Amino acid sequence: MFKKLIIKWLCLLAGFLTTHSALAKSVPDHFYTLSAGDTISITVYGEENLTIEELKIDNRETLDYPYLGNIKLGNKTLETLQREITAGLKGRYLVNPKVNVAIVKYRNVYVNGMVKNPGGYEYEPDLTVQEAISLAGGILTKYRRSAKTYLISEGEYEGYTSDELVEAFENDTKKEAPLYQKIKPGDTLYIIASFW
Repeated sequence: MFKKLIIKWLCLLAGFLTTHSALAKSVPDHFYTLSAGDTISITVYGEENLTIEELKIDNRETLDYPYLGNIKLGNKTLETLQREITAGLKGRYLVNPKVNVAIVKYRNVYVNGMVKNPGGYEYEPDLTVQEAISLAGGILTKYRRSAKTYLISEGEYEGYTSDELVEAFENDTKKEAPLYQKIKPGDTLYIIASFW
């Protein structure tokens, strides 16, 4: 009987861990805020003229939507935008609108510094620092031993020159990122190194 109890407990634990890890992967979209560079879709079921299959958010971060006019997109979650469109259409235009807002493509992540191909790369969920460096062709061979990787969130250190960034990184070692750390859309990795 004790053996059966342990097996049952282990099965429950395995089920909890599976559910927990599935939820952990879905959480980012729940809290994810939209910004310029993201591509979204807006589906209003049964209403083709209100459906947008693909919309890349530009720097204005607004959308001129039928019947509702300008809608601000920046810093809103998918759920918030979905509720706003549903509420705006309900009553005056549709009896019970069924609206879905989804991410088609996340905004880029950027890898700069001592890598083979610096630039912007398409973000994918669960992308790590190491994977982003690989997308950029890896660290230049002569800098591999001395390279340090720094992770900057979107908008952080905006307007800094290269020299000012290097100085800021030297003064704040907490920005140094381990290779397994996950990154977010809009983040920038800086690979800085010296010859010795």
